[in-house]
Amino acid sequence: MIQPTTSITIQRVVWISAILTVTASSNVETYETIQGRSCLRSMTGMMESMLDLAQDNPNLMTITNIGNSYLKNNEGRHDGVHDIPDGGYDIYALNITASDSGRQTDEKGKMLVTSGVHAREWAPPELLARYIEMLVNGYDDNADITWILQRTEIHAILYVNPDGRFMAERYPELYWRKNLNPIRCGGGYEYGVDINRNFDFMWSDSKGASDHPCAGDYHGPAAESEPETKAMADYARKLFPEEQRKSNPREQMDEPFGEDITGMYIDIHASGGYVYYPWGHKDEKSPDDEALQALGRKINSFNEYKLWAGSQPNFVYEASGDTSDWAYAALGVASLGFEIGDDFQQECDSFEAEVVPQNLPALLFAAKTVQKPFSTIKGPDVLDLSIEHVNEEIRGSVYASDSRMVNAIDDFPDFQTGAQSITKVQLYLDVHPDDFSEGDPSWEIAFADNGP
Repeated sequence: MIQPTTSITIQRVVWISAILTVTASSNVETYETIQGRSCLRSMTGMMESMLDLAQDNPNLMTITNIGNSYLKNNEGRHDGVHDIPDGGYDIYALNITASDSGRQTDEKGKMLVTSGVHAREWAPPELLARYIEMLVNGYDDNADITWILQRTEIHAILYVNPDGRFMAERYPELYWRKNLNPIRCGGGYEYGVDINRNFDFMWSDSKGASDHPCAGDYHGPAAESEPETKAMADYARKLFPEEQRKSNPREQMDEPFGEDITGMYIDIHASGGYVYYPWGHKDEKSPDDEALQALGRKINSFNEYKLWAGSQPNFVYEASGDTSDWAYAALGVASLGFEIGDDFQQECDSFEAEVVPQNLPALLFAAKTVQKPFSTIKGPDVLDLSIEHVNEEIRGSVYASDSRMVNAIDDFPDFQTGAQSITKVQLYLDVHPDDFSEGDPSWEIAFADNGP
């Protein structure tokens, strides 16, 4: 079990100051936006902005073509009402990391964040883009972001389902959810495969997906049958270490992965205000529920989203073949998702006032744990750090708590990982604790009280 000890660096800053500094520089208005939503870039405007950001910051950001959408290799549709042009789209993955940090890729923690799986959910790609911009623009300015990018690769796929996104933006009245594979669904506008039911774990389980091609949660003719699913799955399999996977995830689903796994996956959806984590295909706890629930609870301390997971009171419905259960069961990584906002076509006022400030700090917090998520998340948290100069001395004070974040949900019982005692807080100057060597400046902080 994790030891009740925490380490911090003197460079640590309060999260909210970083968020205010970086989000103010987001230049959404420079690029094309969705009609009627000046705060949400269109898919065209978004990709232009990301290409510009990568070009301006080649040491921090790269963009890779990882696959094709369905229409890339199939004809569009020309009915004179809801025309769909030929050509399709490339699917791109972004990698945000400090390439000059001196660490090789196999020495860095890995985080994958996706959005745009369900096309009609307008806000998730914009939130993910704001997160990317916060990281890039905050490097060498914000201490947390700097050490994260020096030690972590944060990968992002803004539009897993770009064909569907074209439909959702061009014809918003259709509220298009799925991809554009017209398999066995006649001539209406209900066709397509639900990408979030097409992944190869518990695929086609009837409790959490439909075998009817016109249904909104149609799972497709086979696991990973869709090029969009395949592109994302292949990319994730290359990203996370093969040695921590199970040989048969379905038969071994009741076996815990333990605290030594590395990596994290987050899928951003809309809407309703939920944080979800495995299990999602059934209303039961996963074998690593202690770590996953601690992660969900701590994310809730930022956005106050309800917990949607097996055994939780806000478990809404089963979802089988989805990204979250697949990433955990098949890849062995910490996995969760956000259901942000209150509308598929989110209004700008609430997006800027609530969705962004609630969730950017949550995403940044999650990034700090990716090296050993099932271990780190069970430990205490540093909630505040202040440094001052007094008579040519540096004096620091720290507020650390094992219970404050994990027990933040009203009317929820206290969680077992919040009952540990903090025995030591160590302060490091200009060196990350993992890189500390004899002679580096470091001080143990004296305890002032034993509050919550």
